[in-house]
Amino acid sequence: MYNVEQSEQSLIFFASLGVGFLLGVLYDFLRALRLSFTRGKWSVIFFDLLYFFMVAFASYIFILAANKGEVRSYIIIGELLGAVFYYFSLGFALMKLTDKFVLLLKRFYSFVFKIISFPFRLMKKLFSKVFGKLKIIFKKSEKKSEKIQKKVLPKARVYVYNLFGILCAGLKKSKKGGKAYGEGEKEKST
Repeated sequence: MYNVEQSEQSLIFFASLGVGFLLGVLYDFLRALRLSFTRGKWSVIFFDLLYFFMVAFASYIFILAANKGEVRSYIIIGELLGAVFYYFSLGFALMKLTDKFVLLLKRFYSFVFKIISFPFRLMKKLFSKVFGKLKIIFKKSEKKSEKIQKKVLPKARVYVYNLFGILCAGLKKSKKGGKAYGEGEKEKST
């Protein structure tokens, strides 16, 4: 351990007040960034963790540079007092400004999104009209084909889906009670 003089300790304390003040500014910057994108629970967690790691890294670097890596309580207290001083002085005014800035930024994002999405919305509208008309055409043709199927299929003796059953020799009667395929021809010949 090395000894730090009283004047050097007071300089380090005042510097830690400045670091705390800057960490308060960083928090407001990250807050504005988070609010400009989303207000979800996971974004709050993400930005809080990001801020925690940034504060830890900045404090580590500051303590390493200012006090040769020795953690002293007056450094931590100085950082906390600097952040509190920022919050109660400049923080209130900047919070109101950042809220207005975030509102303007969101309006800008929505304007840019509307411009970028305009061709896609136009294509969607065009395709919905085209596919809507095609849907109507296909429904009409489906109804016509159903009518044709009702007229034609019951008259036919051999259905494609019954072809396997017809080719089997062991069937004597069909499921509907009629004669199996080929039995009618045998009776006519005899």
